[in-house]
Amino acid sequence: MPNKSKKEIQNLEKRVEAIEEVLAAAASGDFKSQVKIDTKSPDLLTSIETGVNLLISDLGEEMKKSQLRASELQEKLDLIEKQREAIEELSTPIIKIWDQVLVLPLIGVLDTRRSQSLTENLLTEISASQSKVVILDITGVPTVDSAVANHLLKTVASVKLLGAECVITGIKPEVAQTIVHLGVDLSEVETLANLAEGLKLAFDHLSFKMADNRKKPTTGLQKKDKGV
Repeated sequence: MPNKSKKEIQNLEKRVEAIEEVLAAAASGDFKSQVKIDTKSPDLLTSIETGVNLLISDLGEEMKKSQLRASELQEKLDLIEKQREAIEELSTPIIKIWDQVLVLPLIGVLDTRRSQSLTENLLTEISASQSKVVILDITGVPTVDSAVANHLLKTVASVKLLGAECVITGIKPEVAQTIVHLGVDLSEVETLANLAEGLKLAFDHLSFKMADNRKKPTTGLQKKDKGV
């Protein structure tokens, strides 16, 4: 009888160790392990083993759902990032309006991240196209704060370092007042009222002459030949 009790105790110890191993595996992220249950001779520990197996199984299912939700969320975040990049690219297109002349029409609010991105893209395009004149048109920028104004100045300085001239066009009256109020010095920057004036300046800088092909209207009757 004592030998039998000892065997029972050893068996119980092994079963408890098995439960501990399964729980430890679950704690490390392994939810596939299960406690082996002797259904032929159930006892009080059998119910605990069954409960542990159910708990591990439920945790595994919840982990799969969490991973699936995390994957779906990441896909949505990636899509949002791609959409943001597309919108940013559309809102800051660099247009080669003429040979050696680039126009960058700025539209919407300029934050620090977007300002840095457009400057990097602009400098890359200048280097690739060997452009000599860059027009920054801010007609579509509703407001300009000190950070945006200072970044525009840095952009102009960077453009000049690449050997190109830079002119800012489209400064609205309210934006001009804000710049003056902020104390931002644009005296060293060429500024013009609109994009058309900027293009004229660019063509003049490159010694282009725009031909006026419009026909002049005739006035009065032509003189008759003498002797007629």
